[in-house]
Order: sequence, then structure tokens, then C-alpha cells
Amino acid sequence: MDIKHTLGDNSVIFRDATYIRRTVFVREQNMPETQEIDAHEDHTIHYVGYLNQDPAVTARVHVLKDGGFRIQRVATIKAFRGQGLGYQLIEAIIEDAKRTTTPYIILFAQDHAIGFYEKLGFIVTSEGEMEAGIPHHYMKLTL
Repeated sequence: MDIKHTLGDNSVIFRDATYIRRTVFVREQNMPETQEIDAHEDHTIHYVGYLNQDPAVTARVHVLKDGGFRIQRVATIKAFRGQGLGYQLIEAIIEDAKRTTTPYIILFAQDHAIGFYEKLGFIVTSEGEMEAGIPHHYMKLTL
């Protein structure tokens, strides 16, 4: 898998990221598009994993004021699921965080994905909360 990233909302990588997010979150999970695409797009890092040049998996990273990373909007196109692409993408983000001496990474995981993140070393740090009708938990990885 070829992983690319970009800062901001003016590139082919960003367009591929939003294509994946709209497909997964808006079409499959029925999230309102107004909730999916937000005012943070222009100052977050957008990651896309490509398989045979097709956009397959995405995530975005918001760099927090204290240097921590917040991973958001992790999604994989249905045809590419079950191949470990999401795992590879999150591993790449973790490696980028380590290179920049980021102290920790946080995320707000859908409950069905908690085990996935636990395999990567994240721990649950909150009680469950609902977002867009889907149960979530905050998770953290200390680097």
C-alpha cells in the first residue's frame, strides 16, 4: 500500500480522503454530510492509503496545542476491508508521531473498532458516548 498525506484541503489527496469519508460515513452510516466535513479540514493532516492507485483507506490528524495527535475520520472503502490496510495506515501515523516527538495520540473510536485500536496499543480512557447515533469511546496511546 502506498500511503500519502497532505496538510489542508486543497489537493488530490484531500479529495480522495473526502471521497472515502463520504462513501463510508455519509452513505453507509447515514451521518449528515454537514457533520462529516467540517471547519477543521484546512488545518489537519489528511492521510490516504492507495492500493493499486485506488484510494482505499483514510484518516486525518489534528495536531493539538501540546503537540499531541488526535486521529479522526478513520475509514476504509468496503471492497478493501479485511486486508489490514487500516492497521497499516494507523501504524504509519504512529511512526510519524514518534518522528516528531509527539507525546501521545488520542482518538474517539466507534465501539466496534475498540479491539482494532487495542491491538495497536491504545487504551480506553472514557465512558461511552454517542455521536451521530453511534456509540464511541475515547482512547489514548502514550508514546
